[in-house]
Amino acid sequence: MPQISRRSLLAGGGGLSTLALLTACGGSSGAGPGATVSLRWWDHFSALQKFHAEWAKTQSQALGVAIEYTYNDVSRSTEALQLANQSKQLPDVYSNVVGLPLPALVAEGWVHEIALPAEAKAALPEGAYTEGITTIDGKLYGLPLFSYQQYAAAQWFNVDIVSDAGLDPDAPPASYDEYRANLQKIKAKGGDAAPMVLALGGVARMREQIDDLAQAAGFPGFQGQKYTTGEFAYDDDTYVNAIEFWKELNGSGLILAGSGSLTVADARTRWASGVAGYFPDGPWCAGGAKNVVPTFVEKMGVGPILTPDGTAPTTYRGTPPSQFFIAGNTKNPEQATAVIASMTTTDYQKGLAAGMDQPPFDLSVVESADVIAPYKKLCGWFADTVKRAPEPVVRNPQVAKVQAAQKPVSPHLGDIVQGYLGGDVKDLKGALRDLSARSNADRDQAVAAATSAGAQVSLADYAFPDWQPGQDWIRPA
Repeated sequence: MPQISRRSLLAGGGGLSTLALLTACGGSSGAGPGATVSLRWWDHFSALQKFHAEWAKTQSQALGVAIEYTYNDVSRSTEALQLANQSKQLPDVYSNVVGLPLPALVAEGWVHEIALPAEAKAALPEGAYTEGITTIDGKLYGLPLFSYQQYAAAQWFNVDIVSDAGLDPDAPPASYDEYRANLQKIKAKGGDAAPMVLALGGVARMREQIDDLAQAAGFPGFQGQKYTTGEFAYDDDTYVNAIEFWKELNGSGLILAGSGSLTVADARTRWASGVAGYFPDGPWCAGGAKNVVPTFVEKMGVGPILTPDGTAPTTYRGTPPSQFFIAGNTKNPEQATAVIASMTTTDYQKGLAAGMDQPPFDLSVVESADVIAPYKKLCGWFADTVKRAPEPVVRNPQVAKVQAAQKPVSPHLGDIVQGYLGGDVKDLKGALRDLSARSNADRDQAVAAATSAGAQVSLADYAFPDWQPGQDWIRPA
């Protein structure tokens, strides 16, 4: 990838100001003598926090801009950004955890156009920019960084604990029954280690992982929505069975006591300290664990996402979403753009892969990157088993106007999972059926609102009757 010159990034710099900090947990990166601009950068990438802190220092020096970098745990990031937006103090650069589709973020003033120089925009591979996902009306509003080929429910494990229980770390379980049996062997072994830890306090991650497990089990869609019909069906048996599986594990004492209050970062940190054998997490687990307990990476093993009967999994993901935005109220858009553009350079991309967070847009980079073998193995599984999903907004960009009229449905799947395992939700099937109805109603009213405003869109845009399981969806020419 080409390197981007400071001259091309900062041409036409506008008014400069120093922004007050909303949080005090960041680290200031000095820009050297004469610096008059101060930028704030927030993100939630646990595995990348050390790399990003160093990158902020590097860019502070290279661009002559003082950058205040702050890492926020994913469980707290959404609320922090909502509060910052309400007070018009959004950080200049921030990661995507808001939960709103890009059209809504643009319409409500959350984001500023990213006017990347041509050389920076061209640095990412073909397919990085998609109308309604990273661009609106041809204008770029979000930078994609990561590959779509990934999921959040790989089965990470502590090799030492697994081996001590008489299990083969080179033959990870593939089915629900095999996984349960492995946990029971760890419990029977005795000792201080729990069989498994789960980040039940992180409802967003619980939602992601059950979505993944249901899809791997055969749900013909994603996030509750069936590809062929476009209808939401969270009450499908694949969802019910996946949640009941976790409920059984919890009720059998196989999940670490107190997991109900653990955020993702808390659960991963405790797992890396040796308190449990297994920990379901995404590829970022490797980098996140390395950040908190560097020596622990030598004990990490990984298996692919589970399926009920142990058959090889296939999952589906759409176009890579935006990972970084520029705040709609930034006073320094040119300088914030310079920071965003630096993320397209070769040096940044190499650091991104080595951080072992989500795999980079170009998965082939991982093979030669400085990563542990389990991370490389997992990315290989992603490349083989994660297929391209059909997407309404890709087929018809007018769907973006529907997305702009939609609001997050609450309580969502993660809330239901947490409530059911904790005992507050008694009727799982009923709660999932209600979630489906609310999701359908929200989407339907948004379609009606968009068409009333002139959008050329209908419910038919959400149905892909020709979709074939196990294959990549190819965008029509």
